[in-house]
Amino acid sequence: MFRTPGTPLTGRGTGADRGGVTAPISDELELRDGERIGVRPIRLADGEQLAGLHARLSKDSVYRRYFGFKPALSPAEILRFTGIAEEWRFALVGVRSTSQLAGVARYEGQAGRHDAEIALIVDDALHHMGLGTLLLQRLVDVALVSGLTSLTAVVLASNMPMLHLLQGLPVPSTSVRESGDIEVTMHLAGLELPADRSRIAAAHVAEAAAIRATLATSLPEMGPAHLDQAFLFVHLLEHP
Repeated sequence: MFRTPGTPLTGRGTGADRGGVTAPISDELELRDGERIGVRPIRLADGEQLAGLHARLSKDSVYRRYFGFKPALSPAEILRFTGIAEEWRFALVGVRSTSQLAGVARYEGQAGRHDAEIALIVDDALHHMGLGTLLLQRLVDVALVSGLTSLTAVVLASNMPMLHLLQGLPVPSTSVRESGDIEVTMHLAGLELPADRSRIAAAHVAEAAAIRATLATSLPEMGPAHLDQAFLFVHLLEHP
């Protein structure tokens, strides 16, 4: 199950990440060309790299992701995408050896529900290298460990690469077409993960929980001033 063009490389020790959160594992994926991409939950400190990733995307990639044109991410969007304080939201980032973000796979759910909507973006320079498939597989594993029973992707009918990617995942799915969109639902109930993949997913969930705890203790203490400082920080990054 989940055979892919690329080999997950794991178990390379422990340590603390730059945000002070202990990382139980070092999760790496190998692309078709041999490049290794690190995988971890997104952090608030990823704002600059996320803005840079968006800036490198072609207009077509942006349109397929956001269903419209978006020249840049706003400070508010960057904060929302990187500052995940709710357990029903999750995002994994792929990180190159240069520290550039290679891609982001995320799901957005709701409190008390067991389903969520997914989204994926991959740096144009890494298209056709298998990264999108590998990141989505990791996200599906996280969703399973977190108790979700379905994941849904709303895809433009013209976005054949994403549709093929979803159809290629060995997860039961159904598709419904509405106007120019196709809604693909992956059914996770009853699926079981091999022990090694379950361990990796659980480690990502634990790290994300530690990040959420840090956000929960720091943001309320600083209040609106903290958010104002964060907005100013992102503004300076975009307009040095």
